Amino acid sequence: MYDKKEKLVSLIMNHNVSAIAILSEKLELDQDAVIELINELVSENGLHGIISEDGVRFYRSDAKVSDAPVIHREDKMPEFLSYDTRPGKVIAIIGFIVLIGAGLVNYYSTDVTEENFAAILFLVGLAIFLSGLYLVTKKETPD
Repeated sequence: MYDKKEKLVSLIMNHNVSAIAILSEKLELDQDAVIELINELVSENGLHGIISEDGVRFYRSDAKVSDAPVIHREDKMPEFLSYDTRPGKVIAIIGFIVLIGAGLVNYYSTDVTEENFAAILFLVGLAIFLSGLYLVTKKETPD
């Protein structure tokens, strides 16, 4: 039985085998016997870790962190995700100002000619405002 314990420790520590089914195949024991061996080794401090709740895997608690250097990289957004909305916003604000001006002209109008001018100004402001909003929402899709 001592030979089986040594082989079990070798499989877990050197070969990083964690599946109880594979350990039982390699040791030629049933899974319950492997779990008992693991529990004995854990109580004797031969292994450090826990068996999963479903009894399928043994998770080592002393797993080593890789000695490989960590390469820090700066993530760059793809070009198609960056879209400048400032021109569209400026055009929409200008259109909104023209709409306010048309409202003021209409409010203070004294004859039909001024009301007609206010209506034309309102339609022009609405067209400018909507074109600005269109430019804000327009984004080219990637090829």
